[in-house]
Amino acid sequence: MKIIAVIVTALLAASSAHAETTELRVAKQYGLGYLQMMLMEDQHLIEKEAAKAGLGDLKVTWATFRSSDVMNDALISGSVDLVALGPAGLATIWAKTRGNLDVRGVSAMNAQPNFLNTRKPEIASIRDFTDKDRIALPAVKVAMQALALEMAAAQAFGPGNYAKLDSLTVSMAHPDGMTALLSGAGEITAHYTSAPYQYLELKRPGIHKVLDSYEAMGGPYTFNVISTTAKFRTANPKVYAAFLAALRAATDQINRDKPAAAAAYLRIANDKSPLADFVAMMNDPQIEFTLVPKRLMAVAEFMHQVGTIKVRPGSWKDLFFDEAQSLPGS
Repeated sequence: MKIIAVIVTALLAASSAHAETTELRVAKQYGLGYLQMMLMEDQHLIEKEAAKAGLGDLKVTWATFRSSDVMNDALISGSVDLVALGPAGLATIWAKTRGNLDVRGVSAMNAQPNFLNTRKPEIASIRDFTDKDRIALPAVKVAMQALALEMAAAQAFGPGNYAKLDSLTVSMAHPDGMTALLSGAGEITAHYTSAPYQYLELKRPGIHKVLDSYEAMGGPYTFNVISTTAKFRTANPKVYAAFLAALRAATDQINRDKPAAAAAYLRIANDKSPLADFVAMMNDPQIEFTLVPKRLMAVAEFMHQVGTIKVRPGSWKDLFFDEAQSLPGS
């Protein structure tokens, strides 16, 4: 009997070791760039895909963080399983975790420009910022806006001065940065943000655009990616596949009916803006909801050049797990 008990215990332990997680923890950020994840949460798309895969009642919990630095800390600590962050954040955590946690991209989400807006009429270009100005952005040195600002500074002031404006930047969540800029008071004189905040700001009298990040990047680039650890992907192949299926479904839904997607964003975000404004944003040819990675190597090469990351990926594929590598990325 003792032998049988030992065998049963061993079998149960083996079964438990191979069982996939029953709770998936996902983190997103603020804004239109996370619309797929907002739809996935609102419509329980991951849970539906998990049920199709025979995973039973998968519990999905969601968190909303300020920026990539917070996302990376949460992923490394093990408090979340999948996070949404910018290409700069992905390159940072990929370089730091090679050979251990091995964090890589699961999929791209979209391509969107970021606008640097200001309330000071005398600022016509980034050359006009002074020590008295402060630029709000999601995360100093880590957010995609911070990297795009460094790339623009390198172009304007010379490669050796890529960090010339870093001392003016302040970490703020997008909603807080918009509030600070539009208040007309305080130290924040500019805001480097994303949709919808950048468009909402430009509707206010006295606010104008100084820089479009597509200018610094030389064209459209991926704004958001999903990432996770190699350990999570290996241990939970069905949950991982269910997440990807839900992401594809949400992306298809947006591209199939953008007015409906705009209405969903306003409802979920409790945003009282006119629907027509958001439909116009969704139809902006610069904004694309796509899983194809774009210009990831341009980001990684610049970061390696200036020493932000110590190792250069051989190609964009080094930054992503296998499921994304058949796509026509760059």
